[in-house]
Amino acid sequence: MINSKTKILIVFLGMILIAFPSLANANNLGIFTSKESDIYQSKIITSQDGDTSPYIQLENLLAENKWQEADEETYDLILKLTQRTRAGGMNTRAIKGKISCEEIRNIDQLWREYSADKFGLSIQISIYLETGNNLEKYNPQSYQIFGDRVGWRKARKWKKYEQLNFSEDAPKGHLPVALREPEVTVNIPEFMITKRLRRVLYSRVKECGL
Repeated sequence: MINSKTKILIVFLGMILIAFPSLANANNLGIFTSKESDIYQSKIITSQDGDTSPYIQLENLLAENKWQEADEETYDLILKLTQRTRAGGMNTRAIKGKISCEEIRNIDQLWREYSADKFGLSIQISIYLETGNNLEKYNPQSYQIFGDRVGWRKARKWKKYEQLNFSEDAPKGHLPVALREPEVTVNIPEFMITKRLRRVLYSRVKECGL
């Protein structure tokens, strides 16, 4: 049974709530809104982390055996990770300083996994070194032998990008090309122009223990 003092207190509190409804509601609303907002934001961030991984598109293309599209995506991915654009192309400083070992490893592992260890950056560097190339200095003859081994050359001439074999029948190490020249030089065989960039990229692959 409620005594008289309790009744007075209830009436008093009721009068305060009637007199200051906005204050009471604002405080309550602020508490619940803040908590609900934090939970909702957390869900969005978690969802974005899962749905916008930079490697999802590459993995999907490789899983569908769309080798040329996957190679194009690899190039765009490397540009994105190194904060470069197709118009500006790639440079050695970006490769050396802006792409991490984790990023290189992720790209390499995806290519190796979906090609049964036929394609990948670590596959290429093995062939690169086996054919007499080194990571310190460019050797024209050794680089040509490397190009022959991975199928980037035919009849002593470097192929253009559109002449490559984007299929499972391609030679070991044929893909990914990974590096391309700006669109303005697309008619020049990229493999001769990008020889220095490729050596720097392979140096990073070796530094990362792949």
